[in-house]
Amino acid sequence: MAREEILPSSDFAFDLLKELRVPYNVRRHSLKVADKAIDLAEKIKLKEIDMNLIEIGGLLHDIGRCKTHGFKHALIGAKIIREKGLGERLARICETHILGGLDKEDAKQVGLPERDFLPQTLEEKIICLADKYIAGTKEVSIEQRFEKWFSKYGKTPILTKAKERIEKIQKEIEDLE
Repeated sequence: MAREEILPSSDFAFDLLKELRVPYNVRRHSLKVADKAIDLAEKIKLKEIDMNLIEIGGLLHDIGRCKTHGFKHALIGAKIIREKGLGERLARICETHILGGLDKEDAKQVGLPERDFLPQTLEEKIICLADKYIAGTKEVSIEQRFEKWFSKYGKTPILTKAKERIEKIQKEIEDLE
């Protein structure tokens, strides 16, 4: 029988970000993502959602940015979470929040291991979506977020797929309200 994962408190999570020297602007972003994720989750009527996981996952989703701001921050974050014994659910949130999640082909193309990094649980999807709504510390629409990325990186197949995935997640979550 698997033992129940005990999630850290929000104070512990935020102190951990500081201890690992996650940049100040990323810590501020993480607070906003956690708030937005809680807002999204509170609107959902149908499902049982782990609100503690939503809050702590939102705070820690970018913990890997203590080492890099590239795609690997998702894997590094998951590794830190696992090494600290903070649980597989938080590690998965780190791994699956980038873009709209990445499939095997996308992952390989950006230099990650060739496997799916797609959000599966409702909590993973909520944090992935909340992260797209927060550019820095400013709330934006999904359209605005992707237009910025398209103008910066081009309308690449990976970004186009990511936008479609996020729009699908957005619709799935709105349909639960």
